[in-house]
Amino acid sequence: MKLKPDQEKDASKLLQDLPLFTGCAPEFIAALVKVLDVKDLAPGKVLLMDQEIARTLFILVRGSVGVWKRVGGEKVQLATLDAPNFFGERSMFEESPASALVKSQGICQVYAVERQHFDPIATQFSGNLELIRKNMIEVRLKRMGPTPPTPSSSATNPS
Repeated sequence: MKLKPDQEKDASKLLQDLPLFTGCAPEFIAALVKVLDVKDLAPGKVLLMDQEIARTLFILVRGSVGVWKRVGGEKVQLATLDAPNFFGERSMFEESPASALVKSQGICQVYAVERQHFDPIATQFSGNLELIRKNMIEVRLKRMGPTPPTPSSSATNPS
């Protein structure tokens, strides 16, 4: 369901404040808000399957989602994303399979934008897509945290 006019102002502010859209033109954000769908979710609703190419970007407006991965035959929760946040960017912007399963951890609300609706806006406001990709890399690094040294690198650098 599309956003109601009274939701558009809040959605615009939310998008502007997300690190994914840092530096994007206000006109780009306004156009993006017009194509967002709002979804209210029950607890346990799967939004993104591991290895799925969904071509959908989800913006978490309210609530939290769990990020899950199967490791050695066992489901492991890798992270919890609390609102405001986003996920699905890998599948959306890189056309790569999702790296984990994402499901709601309670009652949630998300905004969703499909790639087919996003592409014309990105074309109209050129330059923003490259900025989003740059922001995506920075966000991914923050989400992963510092990488510990590998055993081979510590062996070649005695302390």
